[in-house]
Amino acid sequence: MLSGGKRLGWSHDPPDGSDGARKMASSGYVATRGFLRDNPGWVPIVRACLAEARRCKGEFAGAWVLHEARKSGVNWFPNLRPLSASGILRRIDVRRGGGRAYYLMLDPDGVEEALRDA
Repeated sequence: MLSGGKRLGWSHDPPDGSDGARKMASSGYVATRGFLRDNPGWVPIVRACLAEARRCKGEFAGAWVLHEARKSGVNWFPNLRPLSASGILRRIDVRRGGGRAYYLMLDPDGVEEALRDA
């Protein structure tokens, strides 16, 4: 407060009335924007992860992401560890047949919003 009981007019909302404060609060949004800023070639892979996360409504195999990414012209990527390290995905320790790595997308709505803004 200022003297005389006046408050500063701080607002976390951008002046254009958009929902920027909500976006910034989303862990998936922040992680995805930061990752894609440094790794723009990973956009189709992140989109494929989002598609698998939505399709499976939970855990999905990294191999399934490659299958989905091929629809966008991505023929190969080494693994999803960079997405896990950045906080976009969480690697699940449960392994099933074939020794596949399984992942969980922590904030699919935030990731989707970041992909729209990318």
